[in-house]
Amino acid sequence: MALPSPETQTKVASEAAQVFIDHYYEALTRRRPLGGFYASTSARLTGAGVTPDISINGLPCADVAAYEALLEAQGGPVSYDVGSFDAHPVNPHFRAGEPDDLDGSGSAATAAAATVRNGDRMSFVVQVSGTVRYGRGHIATGDAAKAVEALPGAAGATTGSTGDAKPEDGVQEKDFNEAFLLVPHWEAWARNAPRGLRKWVVVSQNFRAL
Repeated sequence: MALPSPETQTKVASEAAQVFIDHYYEALTRRRPLGGFYASTSARLTGAGVTPDISINGLPCADVAAYEALLEAQGGPVSYDVGSFDAHPVNPHFRAGEPDDLDGSGSAATAAAATVRNGDRMSFVVQVSGTVRYGRGHIATGDAAKAVEALPGAAGATTGSTGDAKPEDGVQEKDFNEAFLLVPHWEAWARNAPRGLRKWVVVSQNFRAL
């Protein structure tokens, strides 16, 4: 079976990364639900044992809901400005949870082989760098305060007493790096798939404030 050419892999990874970044960081800034961006939204992936591995400043998050709880504890408003990103192919034919449409012969198998050749079944990594801006948010207490401390600059953002912010504006800016590994969302590539599904989902995420 023909794999995608290096040129195809690079093109697919770059274009898919751009779409992911545009929508993901908008969702973060607007505090929209994040579940649809992660592998846990796919029954095929979770059935194959693929679940998101999320680390925020070295703190592991058990699942997407735990990450969203950290963000909620952080307060707001928060905005993300992506300065640059790099995308690199990892596996030209990712197989975990893959449909069995490559088996046998006929038009279905031929069409499935074309998706492999076109790069629709590859995985890729995205490295993002940018700036996150924290506005005046609520003051977290108890367990929420501990969660806030795991996030970059959140505590300072609530007081306006750290970083480059002026005390009167309560805003803090910090640079960040973030790395993602994305794989195909099999249900999104299926024929007559529901609208709104992301074609690539996150299986690994590592956020680090600088």
